[in-house]
Amino acid sequence: LKKQLMTLIQELIKHFVLGIVSVLICSIAMAEINQTKDFIKAIEEVRKEYPEESIESKIPSSFIATVAATETGNFQFKGAPTAKSANNYFGMHATGDQQSLTTTGGAKLRSFDDSKGSIRAFMQLIANDERYTDAVNAIDRGPEEMFKGMSVYAENPNYTNLLGNVYKNRIQPIFQTENFLMPKRKPIVEQMDSLK
Repeated sequence: LKKQLMTLIQELIKHFVLGIVSVLICSIAMAEINQTKDFIKAIEEVRKEYPEESIESKIPSSFIATVAATETGNFQFKGAPTAKSANNYFGMHATGDQQSLTTTGGAKLRSFDDSKGSIRAFMQLIANDERYTDAVNAIDRGPEEMFKGMSVYAENPNYTNLLGNVYKNRIQPIFQTENFLMPKRKPIVEQMDSLK
């Protein structure tokens, strides 16, 4: 009986510890999801600053969020304290007299007051730099087609595939969940018509 009681206590302790580990893992995952959602909210706010017909306002939020998540290691900035201090979510280098911070390796990264400044600069880069014409021309076909025009953005020869993986595994599920949880409401006139 004593041995059975000890075995039962050990099993309870094991389940308790597994429960604590599960809660910690879920908390970490939720924190990362919340960071991504906060960043997406900032993107949406910046997009509203541009006229509807502008290229900047047409760039999908999921595209912008995917590039930022890729460049920051899912918004964690591990091994990139200068980029984090500079609010540089896109690994953009400074040119001319742009505000910048210098990395320990000597690279001059553009520095921004907040994430929205970084988002604006990235949107303007995509909209106005000829190197991203293929990405802009694919706007109507969605983020995955736009990624094909981003091969010049990074030195990584596999960058397009990397963007696609981050999109499918990290960003797209958040957008799908948000769309499922927050269905679009029809205007009241359409709601009333359906009641007739």
